[in-house]
Amino acid sequence: MKSKAAKLAIVATLSLGLGISVLSDPITYDSNGVTVAQASKKNKVLRYKKLAKKAVHVSKGNMYSSAKLSKISHKAKNYKHTTFYRTKQAKVVKANKKTAVYNYIKSGNGKTKGWIWHGYVKNGKAPKAKTKSSKAVATSAKSSSSVSSSNKISKSMLKSMKKVMSNSSNPAVINNWLLKPGKKGSGALTDSKGYLKVAKGTKKYMLDDYGYVGTLSNGNRILGKNDHPKYAFEVMPGTYSNSETFTNNSNHWKLYYISGNGKNGKKILAEPHSGFKYFGDLEEDLAPALSAIPLNIKSSPNSVLYNWHSKIVLVNKVAADSGLWR
Repeated sequence: MKSKAAKLAIVATLSLGLGISVLSDPITYDSNGVTVAQASKKNKVLRYKKLAKKAVHVSKGNMYSSAKLSKISHKAKNYKHTTFYRTKQAKVVKANKKTAVYNYIKSGNGKTKGWIWHGYVKNGKAPKAKTKSSKAVATSAKSSSSVSSSNKISKSMLKSMKKVMSNSSNPAVINNWLLKPGKKGSGALTDSKGYLKVAKGTKKYMLDDYGYVGTLSNGNRILGKNDHPKYAFEVMPGTYSNSETFTNNSNHWKLYYISGNGKNGKKILAEPHSGFKYFGDLEEDLAPALSAIPLNIKSSPNSVLYNWHSKIVLVNKVAADSGLWR
């Protein structure tokens, strides 16, 4: 595996033209030009204050794991349609000697939480994501009548998929569709920029504001995020044994579902694989590049293995279907 510095250099090169600040500048700096990790050593919490529980929402800014602001746990832009609850605040003297107030917020299911600057916190429940009407979905299905039925997603399936992206208890709906190859089409897998593209005559189905699924011209599925097009996955059909040798001769990322995993209490772990690391070991600033994996990886980081050099991700199918990631 390449060193951390080498991987950062690779990501900086690949991110040219993407317009994604988190990749082009993978180290987070404060207003003094020092890294968050450096600044946190100088940050000081003056006092904490308990607040009456109140529904709020956010759309920008960073969420930190502690009031000392030493580690970013979430990007608020990824939770525009999530309702949080504010319960306390902290007054912090930052490295630049300025005082700021941070609110502690937590989602309804308790999986997403952290400290965020109070100016980014808005009162009230989060706005609902806009979705196509059932009539629009039906029209889209008719327009792709020349495509094999295995390339289509029924209205009920699409509805179930969208529920999965809203913390449904049935994530296997997406995973099982991704595992099933469609009808092999014609044309290249990538566009002029080298990004994976959905085959002509098929449809890209949006699951939320950012994530989508679709079918490639070779019949395999595509899983991606609109804000990270260079890191869309070609999902290899079927389930593989973790003892197999995984190779990738393409220039894009590939995702394999693996079986044969053991349980460790409530956590389902992927067995170690030579040349691969656990997702939890991936540098935090690089993690958003692989955010197309269809679940909240941070809740079970050892359920996924990655090889940055080979552009391969191994996803524990048992964990994927269990809902640990949502």
